[in-house]
Amino acid sequence: MHSRYHDEYLIAPVKVDDASVAALAAQTGALTGRPVHAYQSQIYPPEIATELKAFADPVTLKSCTDLMKSLAQAHQAAGAGHRATLASLYLRVVAHLREQGWTRGSCQGTIHHLGYDMRGYYDSVYLMRDALREAGLLEEVRADLAWFTGLGRIFRGWRHRMAHGSIMDIFNTTFRGMLAAVLLRDTEAEQVAYLRVLRDWLNTALLPTDGIQDGVKVDGCAFHHVGFFPDYVRDGFTGLAPLVYVMSGGAFRISREAHESLKKALLTMRVYANRTNWPISISGRNPGGATSLSIVLYQWLAFAGTPGGSGDVDPEIAAAFLRLLPAAPTSQQKELAARLAARGVTAEPSPTGNWALNHAALAVHRRGEWQVTVRGHNRYLWSTEVYVGANWYGRYNTYGQIQVLHRGDPVGNAGSGYSQPGWDWNRRPGSTVVHKPLEELRADLTGAIEEMLLTDARFCGAHTIDGRHGMFAMDLHEHPKYDGSYRARKSVFLFDDRIIAIGTGIQNADTVNETETTLFQTRLAARTAPTYVDSVEPVVAFPHDAPDLSPRWLLDDKGIGYHLAAGRRVALRRSTQASRDNATEQPTSGDFATAWIRHGAAPRGGRYEYAMLVNTTPGRMAAFAEAMEDPARAPYTVPRADTSAHVVTDRETGITGYAVFEPVDLTHGPVRKVDTPSMVLIRPDGDGLVLSVCDPDLRLYGGIDPDQYERGRYVGHYSPWSRPWLTAPSHPHLLRVTLEGRWRPDGEQRCRTTIRGDRTVVEFTTAHGRPIQVRLR
Repeated sequence: MHSRYHDEYLIAPVKVDDASVAALAAQTGALTGRPVHAYQSQIYPPEIATELKAFADPVTLKSCTDLMKSLAQAHQAAGAGHRATLASLYLRVVAHLREQGWTRGSCQGTIHHLGYDMRGYYDSVYLMRDALREAGLLEEVRADLAWFTGLGRIFRGWRHRMAHGSIMDIFNTTFRGMLAAVLLRDTEAEQVAYLRVLRDWLNTALLPTDGIQDGVKVDGCAFHHVGFFPDYVRDGFTGLAPLVYVMSGGAFRISREAHESLKKALLTMRVYANRTNWPISISGRNPGGATSLSIVLYQWLAFAGTPGGSGDVDPEIAAAFLRLLPAAPTSQQKELAARLAARGVTAEPSPTGNWALNHAALAVHRRGEWQVTVRGHNRYLWSTEVYVGANWYGRYNTYGQIQVLHRGDPVGNAGSGYSQPGWDWNRRPGSTVVHKPLEELRADLTGAIEEMLLTDARFCGAHTIDGRHGMFAMDLHEHPKYDGSYRARKSVFLFDDRIIAIGTGIQNADTVNETETTLFQTRLAARTAPTYVDSVEPVVAFPHDAPDLSPRWLLDDKGIGYHLAAGRRVALRRSTQASRDNATEQPTSGDFATAWIRHGAAPRGGRYEYAMLVNTTPGRMAAFAEAMEDPARAPYTVPRADTSAHVVTDRETGITGYAVFEPVDLTHGPVRKVDTPSMVLIRPDGDGLVLSVCDPDLRLYGGIDPDQYERGRYVGHYSPWSRPWLTAPSHPHLLRVTLEGRWRPDGEQRCRTTIRGDRTVVEFTTAHGRPIQVRLR
């Protein structure tokens, strides 16, 4: 283990000569006489902050610790002629840090998480242990290391409320220091004892967590900031993966259960990314469009073996690594790919199927190289994260946003039409919102540094059948901080390349600003990029403004078609849009084509219905529209769409989907009654039925959260961090679906049936928002 840690993780090829050592000496000398600060300036009084910074003239903690790592790696690579000088420089930096109060017992880490600034320190100490020992500093520095990493957490247990708090930060930045502190123990017996406790701590840290506390969830999502946050999850696992590899070579490998949980999270990550980009709806407070997964964690985990240790390479993770290789891989990636090829491992095909990730209120639908995602929020899952200086206009990010990632090389946000400059933050595809001026859309952080709003609506999530088709449904109620009068009930049905979107009960009291459902907003690569409206002849005029259309269909410049139900009032605009940067608020602009359904100001009972076709043509859209006019050939039908239920039947697959917003009696298809707000997908299967149900309500608590109400009205004053149900488990619920006909489970199935006359009541015990699929005969 020591050799893996040293040879494969810590050291790096470094050129050491007189010039490089002189440069490192100059950097070290620049520290003399200057304080070392991390986040101290954050607590300066604003009115004198600039003056205090200039007066203190500090160096940053990160610059010091990065220098420590550079010195340590150079020391390892140096010949005898330079080693003494480099060791002396390293010890000077250590002494300066300790003189400035960065020692065991310091309170300087209480201002902000220090891990990002201390990584170089953590990675350097092991390399310089002999020099520290000779200088009589090893014991003191080891104690400093244990203090700043919070090593004592491995003995504390997991029963306190914030036991998993910021676990992704710990994985990313701190676990490396914890391992270093353990490997620096004096005797092998001490090291073994500490390593066992550290391994057991990590085993628990990687298991699925309850509630909204940070960590991995049972569906493969992972949380940071008490919500689904892929950017932090990527960073956490990227920091942890090489250390899991280091520990995998012997007695200290993580448990099978912990490894399986980590593996599931990685395999899920490469599903909700395409190819590596996150869809904007899961980008947290970073909506620039460039945030992505990292291949690094796959390359380390591929060689950490299989869960349980029966194989030294995990073929699934390895196949994902090979598919995700960039066009210009590093030399290390090339070498690893060659090793895998020699073992007969080949790149996996792009994931294909449908996934319901209800710890993220996220539907993912994939075929080949394209991906469709639909995202919402509910009373457990915050809608978006806004910080001072980040995501100021992010309010509508999870209002049912539908995004298609299908173009680019590799496929990603930019190629698929997203671009922050000029982006209208009100018009996110698929979202139903009140279109606000940017100054009104901007988050109000008065008295706060962040915003992570919940809602009182508990019904929002995704569902799947056969792992290939699926749906999404959402009872949307805007937080009263902005407009508690705004409500809508939305659903999306996903069948192969056909996406059907329905909205009912759209209402709010805003008599000034119009309510809209956006069809598309795409950045135009050229102003002549075509948009099609009911014709194979393109619209290429720019600018072009058509505010009162009633089209049967449209086709955007990225090959996504939109068929609209009759009577929809649609606006189409091709123009240079003016907007503001999400973080700096500086003006931006860009050329876009945008189309939206107009619901008017202060709508009551507003509604919409449209279908999307992925990677289509004007000819196919015309044929689709023609078929929709003929009930005998219509690709889909909507027998019901009101505030209680949305029902859609897809002709090609034979699947009928039900978005049930409240207990309801039904008349279409075999489903006659559902007693719980839920989603149901059903299809004939020979002489039987395949029935899939999902209650997306995580049921972390029953009734209401009384702190969030005043005089019986939802006010939502409190953020998710403070909620008493933060660590609560998902409570089981008995869901009943009544079917026409007399049905029984076909063998062992996860349901119970009771026949009542000519009908059958099917009972399911649901939890964690997870779909349950059965076959009846």
